[in-house]
Amino acid sequence: MLPYTICFIKKNHHLLLLNRRKVPTMGLWNGVGGKIEKNETPSESIIRETFEETGIKLESVTYAGNAHFHSQHGKSGMYIFIADLPDGMNLDTRLNTVEGILDWKPIEWILDKENRGVIGNLQKFLPEILDGNIYLEHKFVYEHHQLQSYTSFPLVDRAPIS
Repeated sequence: MLPYTICFIKKNHHLLLLNRRKVPTMGLWNGVGGKIEKNETPSESIIRETFEETGIKLESVTYAGNAHFHSQHGKSGMYIFIADLPDGMNLDTRLNTVEGILDWKPIEWILDKENRGVIGNLQKFLPEILDGNIYLEHKFVYEHHQLQSYTSFPLVDRAPIS
């Protein structure tokens, strides 16, 4: 089982992102999520993490694949989810939270190749997911915090996420 989850909540042509206060992604925009707790499924984790970080109570999420990270420090990874902002819910942003700053960012801005304000791997896997290419494994290899390679391929084994 992978240790982390991440979710991208959609509203029209925007995604809710968090500019984190803590390392390793301090100062960069990314989805919301976090560590899976003991006896928790990835789906349960992302619903809990989303509520803790945003106050949004998601009824359901869509599993969109996995990301694996390899470096000289070891391996890690996360389950990727997408969700729509629940009907009738509004979240006014720019919102300062314990975790960082929440804000709705235009998808076009997030995916702009010149944008250095989002976490680097986001621009690799997010276009696939937003185009409906889910159930992919995304593999990132880093050396000294620099991306060396990225590959994606269809999931061989869809782990139990619910």
